[in-house]
Amino acid sequence: AGVGPSSAQIEVQTLEAAPEQPVQNISTESLSSITIQICFYPPFPVNQNGPLTSFNILYTGNPFDAQTKNLTIPISPAVYPLSTMFCANLTNLQEYNNYTVSIEAVNANGDGPASVGTVEQTDSSVPSAPPQNFTAVGGHYISSTW
Repeated sequence: AGVGPSSAQIEVQTLEAAPEQPVQNISTESLSSITIQICFYPPFPVNQNGPLTSFNILYTGNPFDAQTKNLTIPISPAVYPLSTMFCANLTNLQEYNNYTVSIEAVNANGDGPASVGTVEQTDSSVPSAPPQNFTAVGGHYISSTW
């Protein structure tokens, strides 16, 4: 009796699956009355489940732009380290409106879970026309309409 010879070592690789974790550390900033910048980091490498190929940015405006829109950001396929920051701009938005933004990491096998929604408001804009119809209301006040 005793221990027999060992078999040859076999190495196998499991198939990829969709990412298991949402993107990390989302930050948003209104750049103008119609543009919001979104920056974020990928899921932890172990949760990417293979090379990431893109990110889907899902956004909805409240209350004036209520249909969810999708912006896909293609990237070079790779397993990205957690220190890699990605940024994108959402443009042609409604002025002075709240937008809820969530992001999905994507690989060859599908979309990962969406991040928790982050809300950002676009800046206000200048009036469409200058004030007109000035009226004196008293010794120290005027009224203007436009």
